Amino acid sequence: MDKEPAGKSIAIIAYASALFLFFHLIVCIAIFGVAIILNNGKNQPFATFHLRQMFGIIAAVVVASVFASAIPTGIIPLLMICFFVLLALLGLVSAIRNQTDALPIVGPLFQKWFNFIK
Repeated sequence: MDKEPAGKSIAIIAYASALFLFFHLIVCIAIFGVAIILNNGKNQPFATFHLRQMFGIIAAVVVASVFASAIPTGIIPLLMICFFVLLALLGLVSAIRNQTDALPIVGPLFQKWFNFIK
């Protein structure tokens, strides 16, 4: 079996925070913040890659939440949350498989935009 990369548990904690999007955004951000603090100054490229991916997802959720008042109530907000959770699940599977697969379409952009996460 392959040796687990340093920071795998931090990456999993970051993606697990997406499960709390169904409950409350603040809880999601708090759990993600714990993952950021755990990775602070440890120079773990695997964890850093996945933290950037999840930070991008959370940033997209925050932007969507700001504009949520313009969206009529119904199934559209629920579908948006499900889409973001699906992206996080794709990243979680990648982290569990010890891979650094970028998210479809937006993953490489997240790596470039959020390079301040180290």
